[in-house]
Amino acid sequence: QSDCVSGLFAAPAGWFPLSVLGPGRALLFSKVKLEAIYKGPDEALETCKHMLNMWQKTYISQFSDWDKESSLIEGAQIDKRSTLQSSVGEGTSAEKRSTLHPGFHEGESGSQRVSSVAASRMEFAASEVSAQSTSVKNSPKHMSIILEQIWLQAAELFIQLQRTKEASFCIQEAASLFSVSHDVMFMRGRLAEVSGNLNAAKHFYDEALAMNPQSAKIMEHLGRALHKLGRSSLAEKVLRDAVQALSTSHEAWNCLGEVLQDKGRNEDAAEYFLTALELEASCPVVPFTVIPREL
Repeated sequence: QSDCVSGLFAAPAGWFPLSVLGPGRALLFSKVKLEAIYKGPDEALETCKHMLNMWQKTYISQFSDWDKESSLIEGAQIDKRSTLQSSVGEGTSAEKRSTLHPGFHEGESGSQRVSSVAASRMEFAASEVSAQSTSVKNSPKHMSIILEQIWLQAAELFIQLQRTKEASFCIQEAASLFSVSHDVMFMRGRLAEVSGNLNAAKHFYDEALAMNPQSAKIMEHLGRALHKLGRSSLAEKVLRDAVQALSTSHEAWNCLGEVLQDKGRNEDAAEYFLTALELEASCPVVPFTVIPREL
């Protein structure tokens, strides 16, 4: 397992057999998740940027009548890019840091500066793809699904970096493709939760769960939001549904333990905490189901 992880890290993003439509896509998404855990979200954003660029090249080469429409698209790109860059990249880099990272100053260095650089590069790639949003919305469904997944993965990384403005932008781009997607609703809930708006988070998780009622991940986050809102009994019910839907979810077991601990049921809570620890020890970073099979 360690050799496989090392191999993914060592390989540059451009190494994968690439079209974003092929098996390389699953490897790239796995690479992003591994980088986020072992190297940090800023490193993973670089791979997301590369995936956006790949998507754009694939779209142009396979699904766009580029020769006939290049002049029209170029004009649209110039107008829209200036609008997008003013909204996504508003102000100077120093202003963005002070707004999104209250304790960050120009003289500081380290991971925060790296994060800002990676985020800026990601924003540039985002504006390049988003500049074609009119034609992108009319792209084949499988291409739109892939682009939605890239946007939402980038949103998750920005949330981890506490860059809620950029996360919101990525979610909006995904929503422009599939406004009623349960993945989009879930990510809206994530953004609301980290922003401290628990009622809005609950609303979005409820919407996502209505669309995908078997998702243990959605149930776990809904249960967590309910617990924070002081609705412990409902939180317990939702979390029990989560562990029933996916008994190997250590996050759901741990959250259920927290709820029971707050209710004074310490013996049950301890049992669930131990279950969570045991499951976490064998939990893969990325579900094995994402790995494509060649028969």
